[in-house]
This record gives sequence, structure tokens and C-alpha cells, in this order.
Amino acid sequence: MDVLDTTPWETRASALAAQLDAELSTADMALDPAWHHAFAATPRHRFVPRILDGATVLSQGDPGWLDAVYANESLATQTLPSDTSGPAIPSSSSSKPTVMAVMLERLAAAPGHRVLEIGTGTGYNAALLAHRLGDQAVCSIDLDPTLIESAREHLAEIGLHPRLAAGDGGAGWPGGGPFDRIIATCAITAIPPAWIDQLAEGGRIVAPLDAGSAGPLLVLDKTAPDEVTGIIDPYPVLFMPMRATADSPYGPGQQPGTAAVGMPHYGTTDLDPAELLARPELTLFLWLHAPGLRFGGGAEHGVVVAERGSARAEVDLRPLADGKWAVRQHGPYRLWDTVEHAVAAFDALGRPGASRLGVRGSERCRQAVRLARRPG
Repeated sequence: MDVLDTTPWETRASALAAQLDAELSTADMALDPAWHHAFAATPRHRFVPRILDGATVLSQGDPGWLDAVYANESLATQTLPSDTSGPAIPSSSSSKPTVMAVMLERLAAAPGHRVLEIGTGTGYNAALLAHRLGDQAVCSIDLDPTLIESAREHLAEIGLHPRLAAGDGGAGWPGGGPFDRIIATCAITAIPPAWIDQLAEGGRIVAPLDAGSAGPLLVLDKTAPDEVTGIIDPYPVLFMPMRATADSPYGPGQQPGTAAVGMPHYGTTDLDPAELLARPELTLFLWLHAPGLRFGGGAEHGVVVAERGSARAEVDLRPLADGKWAVRQHGPYRLWDTVEHAVAAFDALGRPGASRLGVRGSERCRQAVRLARRPG
């Protein structure tokens, strides 16, 4: 066994908590001392006895296992097949501790609050919540019953017994509200109406936005019986989607593969695809126009844009003689046309970043994004 593995976990957890203090300070945030203590007092290794890294499996007792567990990194703990023949895709993980700390800070949970966690996973985040708020204040739900049983076992090993249940996180915890806080550890495209219904007056929801890649956080407060409003926090986070079924790694509307199907529509565009890829600040704005948008690039197809597998566009990187670029569009609608309109709107509105966008969600009309006025 690696000599470093003899270092007590308490020393490692304390060092991790100190690292989180430093990381948040660099991002102009401060970690509440109560959350610092929760990270320092919670044995992360109890929740990740096995770490998956591609074809490599690092198990409890292996050299370097404890080093990996207490590193400030996301750790894959479960995979599911992408389809009948494709490679496995991560379907559960222990999130990066910095991201967890940011989300807990944004949640602003305090003793006396009841919290619902969507996406139990390993149970480590539920342990942090229960450590600070108490067992009876925390409910956590996950789609996968095997994850729930594993999390329950690991939580009990350290004397914690929050309420856990297997079920559809989109339905919240039926009959269990109202909750003062709801936190999601899976990415969503819209706030489920059930969450709004189960949120207490003045309560808060913190959830990652599934914006195609590392996306921002939704931080929303309940401002009416059927409505939440708030901000898109620009802090980048990357989470797996809220899954549709326990035996699939995909979220609703997602599907394996990006192969083009059907007869394509051929056209041209004035929008330079290379310039588009060079403007990462566009990612969120484009996603808001076509939820689930994915970008890719390659020598064979140029720039490839796909939306949840239903629509696809391929744009050549080399321009035609007239200075335009060839476009091939597949699917139920012309996805590249949407991209062109979104880029034009983005430029006309002064290229707004996430800090200028707000969110309103309701039980009746799902959610809408609003644009704040330009500074000054």
C-alpha cells in the first residue's frame, strides 16, 4: 500500500476543506464556516469505495485510492451502456467538492430549514446536508434504487439517517413538502412544476442548467404560490442530466449517436462557423434558443451542430468562392437557421453574458428567461 495512504482521513478531509476555502476565495466567494466544518468532518471515502476512470477501476485499499478520494475532483462511480454496442457512459459520480461547496453556499440553507435533494448518487452531499441540518431535515431522492440502498448503507456507517427514497426526481417528494430548500445534483432543462409546488414560501431552488456543456446554475426564490424567479449564476458546473429511466444514462429527449438521418436540406450561410466555435460566450445564449444544443468540429464534416439527436446541421469550414459556407441540415427543422437568428440577436443585444439573464418559472408555463438592461 502507498505510504501516503496511511495519512488519517481526518487530515485529508481538513486539507480538502482548506482547499475549498482558497478556491472560493479566488472566485470572490467565502465558504461558510459551518460548511467548512461539514467537509472537514465528513469521510468522503465512505461514499466512494470504487472509482471508475475509463477502463481503470480504483478500489478501496488500492495504492492511491485515498489520494484520489480526497482530491478536489469529480469521481465517476457508476456507468451504463450508451446503447447495445457503444461504450459505457458515466451515470453517477461524486461531484467536484468545489462545485458542491458553491452550490451549498448558493442554497443558503440554515438550521431549521427542510431540504430536498434531487439526485442522491453516492450520498456524500446528503451527508454534508445532514451533518449541518440534522437527519430529519433532509430528504433525498434518486431514480436508481441500487444507488439509494448503497447511499443508505454508507450514511448509516457514519451515524447519519436522512430520509431516502427511489423515484422520479422530477416529481420531487410527493406529500413531503413544503421544503425550504431544493437542491439538484443533476442537470435540468426546466424547473419541474412539482418542485415549485413543494417549495415553501420564500424558499430557494439551486439546480444546474443543462446547457450542452459546463453550464451555469439556476438560483431561484419562490415569489408567488406558483412561481419562482431568480438569476442564472455564471459559475460553471457540469452535471449528468436528470435521467428518464434508471437503466439509461440519457435524459429525456436524449438518445445515443449523432448520425444524420433523412434527406438533407442544402444551403449556404454568411455566418463563419470557425468564428462561432471561437466565441464560447455564445454557448448559453444559443442553448436558450435550442435546448440540448451540442457543438462539435472535425475535418470531415466541419462544424456539426446537433439538438438532442432530432435535428442536425453540418457546415464546411472552408468557404465557397463567393465567401459563403455550405450548410447541410437534417431533421424536423432547420437547426442552422435557428443558430443564425440567435447569433444575430446576441450581437444586437450587446452580447449579454449570464449575469444579465434572469429566470422566471411557474407551475403553469414552465420557465422563461428575461434580459436585464445593459449596465449604465
